[in-house]
Amino acid sequence: DQLHSLLLTQSLLDDFKGYLGCQALSEMIQFYLEEVMPQAENHGPDIKEHVNSLGEKLKTLRLRLRRCHRFLPCENKSKAVEKVKRVFSELQERGVYKAMSEFDIFINYIETYMTTKMQK
Repeated sequence: DQLHSLLLTQSLLDDFKGYLGCQALSEMIQFYLEEVMPQAENHGPDIKEHVNSLGEKLKTLRLRLRRCHRFLPCENKSKAVEKVKRVFSELQERGVYKAMSEFDIFINYIETYMTTKMQK
C-alpha cells in the first residue's frame, strides 16, 4: 500500500549520493516548491505560514546551489525523483500530507548530499 510506504526511498538517497545527486536535488527542490507546498498551503492559514517559511528556505538553498556550480554539474533526470512524483500524483490529496510528513527525510537527504560533495 503506497500510503504506508515511504515516498522518499533509499533509491532517492542513492541518487543524491551518486553522480545524479546534483539533478536529483534540484528536481526535488522544484517538486516541493511547485507541487507539494502550493497544495499544502490550501489547508489553512496557520499551515500556510509554516509552509511559506519552509519554501523560502528551500528557495534560498536553491539559489546558493546555483551559485556554486560544483554542486549542480549535470543534466540527467533522476528515475527515483520520477517515481516520487508518480506516487505523489497517484496518492492525490493524500500525497500532499505524505510529502510534507516526509519533509524531514528530504532535509536529511540534502544534508547527506552536501556532506558527500564537500568530501570530494
